[in-house]
Amino acid sequence: MSDAARAFFNGMLIENPVFMTYFGALAVALLPKRAHGSSTTAIRLGIAFFLSALVGVALASAVPPVVAPLGFLFAGLGATGALLHFGELSGTWHGLPRGLIVVPLMIGAPVLAMQHGDLTMAVSHAGGGALGFVGAFLLFGAIRETVMVAESRKEFKTTPVILFSMALFSLALSGFLFW
Repeated sequence: MSDAARAFFNGMLIENPVFMTYFGALAVALLPKRAHGSSTTAIRLGIAFFLSALVGVALASAVPPVVAPLGFLFAGLGATGALLHFGELSGTWHGLPRGLIVVPLMIGAPVLAMQHGDLTMAVSHAGGGALGFVGAFLLFGAIRETVMVAESRKEFKTTPVILFSMALFSLALSGFLFW
């Protein structure tokens, strides 16, 4: 397997911030309300994720290493601002604007992509991460919808059940490294 293919698959599954970091998991657990109708939102968030990673890597590569974190910050805030502008993150979650949920994810995307050094590897990682984000968004939207229509008590139809499902999925991905 080539290094670019390995970076792509690692970005999509093993090193994907949705499954391996809390803020990525929080965005995927809270934003999709149901499986139907969340594909447009998932694709827009995935594109923002990808572009945030590319712009962040480009900015960080163009400036001295001391100033590189500002490139990540600028790219992440720009991607979040674009999502807010298009209305993808409208509303609140427990009194906080929903845009705050994805800011760490959008800042973390270029940081993770930059760790691969080479531009080809960074693009492969960003592409895999964006595709993995879209897949996870749709998957956990379906899990949320299934939990909501299940015949169970109200306590079991909450966000912690979704987060527990994500934890099990992350464990499965971490336990089976095929490459």
